[in-house]
Amino acid sequence: METTGLIESATPPAGAGTAGGRNGSAARSRRVRAGPALPGAMAAAIYTAAALVCLRPIWETYSNHIAPDPGDPVFSLYLLKWVVHQIRSGFPNLWDANCFFPTRGVLALADHVLGPAFQIAWMHNAIAGYNLLVFTSFVLCGLGVWWVLLRGGCSWPAALLAGAMYAFSPFRLGHLSHLLMLLMQWIPLTLWSFDRLLAERTVKRAALFLLFYVLHLTGGCYLAYMIHLPLLLILLSRAAAHRRQLLTPAALRVLLPVAALALAAAVAIFLPYVRTTRRLDLARDEREQMSNGAALASYFSPAPANLYSLHAPRQLFARGELARWQQPFVRSENSLFAGFLPTLLAAWGAAAFWRRHRARPAAPIAGWRRLALAALAAVAIASFALGDLYTLGLEEGTALESWSKPELFTPLGCLFLLALGLWLVLRRRFGGGGVLRWGDVDPWERAVALSGLLCFLLSFPLVYCPLMRVLPGLSGMRAPARFGAFVSFTVVFFAAQAMDDLAGRLRARSTRLRWPALVWVLTGAVLAIELAPRPVRWVRLLTEEEFPDVYAWIKGRPEIHALIELPLRPNWTETSYMYYSTLHWKPIANGFGSFIPRSYDELANQIRMLPDRQGLALLRRLGVSHIVVHLDDLAGRGSGADQAAPLLRDWERELAGTEVALVFADDPDRVYQILPPSAAQHSGP
Repeated sequence: METTGLIESATPPAGAGTAGGRNGSAARSRRVRAGPALPGAMAAAIYTAAALVCLRPIWETYSNHIAPDPGDPVFSLYLLKWVVHQIRSGFPNLWDANCFFPTRGVLALADHVLGPAFQIAWMHNAIAGYNLLVFTSFVLCGLGVWWVLLRGGCSWPAALLAGAMYAFSPFRLGHLSHLLMLLMQWIPLTLWSFDRLLAERTVKRAALFLLFYVLHLTGGCYLAYMIHLPLLLILLSRAAAHRRQLLTPAALRVLLPVAALALAAAVAIFLPYVRTTRRLDLARDEREQMSNGAALASYFSPAPANLYSLHAPRQLFARGELARWQQPFVRSENSLFAGFLPTLLAAWGAAAFWRRHRARPAAPIAGWRRLALAALAAVAIASFALGDLYTLGLEEGTALESWSKPELFTPLGCLFLLALGLWLVLRRRFGGGGVLRWGDVDPWERAVALSGLLCFLLSFPLVYCPLMRVLPGLSGMRAPARFGAFVSFTVVFFAAQAMDDLAGRLRARSTRLRWPALVWVLTGAVLAIELAPRPVRWVRLLTEEEFPDVYAWIKGRPEIHALIELPLRPNWTETSYMYYSTLHWKPIANGFGSFIPRSYDELANQIRMLPDRQGLALLRRLGVSHIVVHLDDLAGRGSGADQAAPLLRDWERELAGTEVALVFADDPDRVYQILPPSAAQHSGP
């Protein structure tokens, strides 16, 4: 991978169960008293050791390296530094980040990272703070799942292994460059604490839920938005079982204030995004959701970080080098495989769940009714398969490519949802009941199963695209596949049940306790081998003390109101300019994000290298006062300052003294002041 100016070098690193499936939902849902601190300390130690091995050698690289590349991680680091700067300054203008000048409210074009920023605000070294968040996310993800499953009735070994499946899942390893997708530790705790609050309405449980909810809400936009769908299903599941209890005056005295506080927190976080989106008239291209959505093959595609993956991580950026049939499966959002062992165990647990709660038809379904159900099932399967073909791009070179994807996807998704919905309604009507006896399922287990199914469907563009037109906020996200974060929790939930079920069967067949213990050890060993990732690539990053001298000079110049750094590079490499700006915090016209404002598009279309007179007029109109020119990048990356010097001399010969004035020179960097229009017009031809 090419390096940016902020990188010094890029080198690889050195060197007993009480709630099995046979025991029923009542056993799994009973309350389990918190045990002594020793089991928790042991779990924390195991997850910490595993995280050290996974991220090795983070103990050597944490202060001045970042993983696994200088793109999105540097962008996240910039966001963290901006919010920490605002925290220390008393929040004078949180949403007006200093990039994309002169557009206002540009923090709402990215993630607010309020929670993570507060967690590292005490640290002087922002790189170390970033790596602390990455490292602790693995430990806390494991502990969160372990605690929730243990409290839900699972055995200690099953909860421990399920926590490892969640924390070190291929999904998370595939998102190592996306810090805010790694911060999944609050998902199980938020969902569990909400279910416990609805089961027993106490002030203590209300406070615990609000704590986890706010921690999750302030982490990042994707997970913050997505969690509201599982929360809604938990509410509906509990309401179906305990509607009267939830509507009593005593319950409402607790639940209504909780709802008001949660709503206030959500409005405070999401309202700036709504306002900025409307003010700037921003919208997602439906092609983004299609290219960043899941296909059925995604749930069987290992992440490139896995040792057994056929494709190295670098091939995500060089798909053109692969065979044509392989390219659709090598996508940055395509790797949702939970692993061989977790998938088999989750399938075992889900099958046991199905057997326990399957509803038998009151009478055999035959004749035209059976034919109607078969026809609806065929339509649903065919539309789903066609959606997968379009998602993966496999229609290219066939007769299907004559159809426009964006125009076809929404009606195709509506057809799938309609056929599936009619099948469920008619199956219930013809068979005298639903597919499952949902009323017999424990409310917590029911909510986890349904939320996993819903998030699984929403990860597919076929389902996502129609629903984003009716669900507020859904259209603002570009990667439906990230619903896989919530599918992961359902997977490990059923995997833990399967492990306890297997241990219970062994215990029933043998009086020797060592056999179940041996199974736990072997399962842990297989899981450790399977989830072991490739060595993490650590990239050397300059600290503030090592920034080029030009940025320290800019910091001390009050006459610099806003600047642009050239060459302008409308891609992820703009993050280097954003990162360097954290030393002086002057507004910069450069920027990078999932949304690009019109002011930046205008600059990128007219100015890439050195501005002509028309380009300088545009900069004056936007309010830019100074230009920073980097000679070492001006003639092309890696070309060197010597090759760019003639180009810069010709530009100075034409415009210096009339349009611009050199105010700082320290090879390879130059700073030019843009002269006011009166001076330029007076000296012009």
